Amino acid sequence: MLLMKTSGFLRFPAAFAVLALSACAASDVSSIKAASEADIDAIRVTSVAVTMETPKPNPALEAALKEQLEKAMQRCADGDVDHRLDVAVTDFEEQDVGKSIFLGDEIELEGRAEFVNLANGDQTGAYYLENSFSWGGFIGAAMMSDAEISLSKDFAKNLCKEVFGVDLEEEE
Repeated sequence: MLLMKTSGFLRFPAAFAVLALSACAASDVSSIKAASEADIDAIRVTSVAVTMETPKPNPALEAALKEQLEKAMQRCADGDVDHRLDVAVTDFEEQDVGKSIFLGDEIELEGRAEFVNLANGDQTGAYYLENSFSWGGFIGAAMMSDAEISLSKDFAKNLCKEVFGVDLEEEE
């Protein structure tokens, strides 16, 4: 009988470990229309516009993404030619906390980022970004309770790093 209780007790930490799994992040930036090195050096983003091209509106995501992009662009797009950054969110997958604790889940943010020269209206460059965060268990679910903000920060950091060569993680 003692052996059964011991083995049952040993199973509890294993079950708890499965429920407490952590998380993994991934990102990708692809060129739709790559800007030249000279054009990238000249871009100064003076305004940011975010639109949702998803079936379901999400004002919290729209506001968070705009705020994070404005902050990031001040630090990485500081050339001498004024541009507007137009971002169109094409996919946003929200978390399902119940599902994530027991099965794992993934949140995702995808969209286009286009740099438009304010003087002539020409598109200087366009990029497609994908950010995702996968997790499972209580830890992962807790980490992604603010998915809109977390994914927006990553989206802005990845745009700076991949397009402008500025790693905002190192500057912090």
